[in-house]
Amino acid sequence: MKILVDVEQNQAYVNLKLDAVLKEVPLSTIDANLLTEIVYGVTQRRLTLDYLLEPYVKKAIPLWLRTILRLSTFQMIFLDKIPAYAILNEASEITKIKAGQSIVNFVNGVLRNIDRNGKERLSHLMMQPRTKEVVSLRTSLPMWLVTYFDTLYGLEETEKIGYSLLEKPYLSVRAYDVDKAINQLSQTFMCEKSPLAPNGIRIHSGHVAQTSLFLQGDITIQDESSMLVALCGALEESDKVLDACAAPGGKTTHIAHFLNKEKGGIVYALDLYEHKIKLIEENAKRLHVDDVVEAMIKDARDVSSFSDNYFDKVFVDAPCSGLGLMRRKPDIKYSKVLDTISSLSAIQEDILESVFPKVAVGGRLIYSTCTLTLEENEKRMAQFLKTHTNFERVPLYDLKLPKECYTEYGEISILPHVFGTDGFYICCLKRIK
Repeated sequence: MKILVDVEQNQAYVNLKLDAVLKEVPLSTIDANLLTEIVYGVTQRRLTLDYLLEPYVKKAIPLWLRTILRLSTFQMIFLDKIPAYAILNEASEITKIKAGQSIVNFVNGVLRNIDRNGKERLSHLMMQPRTKEVVSLRTSLPMWLVTYFDTLYGLEETEKIGYSLLEKPYLSVRAYDVDKAINQLSQTFMCEKSPLAPNGIRIHSGHVAQTSLFLQGDITIQDESSMLVALCGALEESDKVLDACAAPGGKTTHIAHFLNKEKGGIVYALDLYEHKIKLIEENAKRLHVDDVVEAMIKDARDVSSFSDNYFDKVFVDAPCSGLGLMRRKPDIKYSKVLDTISSLSAIQEDILESVFPKVAVGGRLIYSTCTLTLEENEKRMAQFLKTHTNFERVPLYDLKLPKECYTEYGEISILPHVFGTDGFYICCLKRIK
């Protein structure tokens, strides 16, 4: 309960709060998995849970109390692991600690109604004609997002996106030798090759960070969509590369894999914070590419210390609203608004203006985000090209991705429901003069 209250009240990140609790509190694997499922499930389905509670909660109630009701309703309606009487008893015991008997009676009354009528109310919602409000309630996408996505993709596609974001995310890893890694991983985990990234492997359950493959640097955790970024650079062994927004280092280490120190290859990895620079360095060392990675504390909006026309490739994985990550970070959809997107778009523009002079003639500028908005993606790059006629788009058809991945200009735009990956956007530009 404390995790969920903190996430909603203080805009804490659900993944970080949950990780902190799991490190502090000794739980069995079964209990840790159940806690994770409940915390993510309640966050993902917050609007649907409030809809189910609405007939029985007519007045405003404290957040802690609403959280108890959401937790209990989620377990009753969406899980079958705990019997209803046990859920009712646990909710009553927690409520007793916080309030008097009258509130305990209220909780019992609400949850008994949910037990009797909740699934029927949900079934009724699922049978309703598709409208924006219905899609919002069914998928727990806030109305502003439903409206926004509806203008881009239509309401049916918006609902598919919403449902996909309720699914449990799988883990994906990047491997240097995919066949070798799958052969070893399949002895312990359910895994398969990525349908999207040539170096990607999907793992459906389990933790790989303690495996010998991970510790020895043969694999690293990275979403499949983001594995495509380095491939868009057409990297050569001698390239001098700038990774302007590098932490935690997944793309940096992928870039570094293509470089050769003896031939002059190097990637400068920038971030604002020392602890993130250390993380990049640790990942580079574990993956045996630290000889070509130079991690530096530096704001990407000021790279004046680098000479103009110096870099063969510049990567900008820009700060963004992160709406493509809503499956892994479901709290994002409740905390972001259009005003946030506007302010982030300005930061993206500042970074592009800072780094573009550093690209050598004939070099590439690769821009990427993990979001789904036009303002941060297609419109951002269209505006850049309008004011920078010394750059042109490089269509990315050479990657031979499924046709669903491409925009009309050959950029990559991946929606989260198409392949079950993070939502992602990549645009590659070439400096022509």
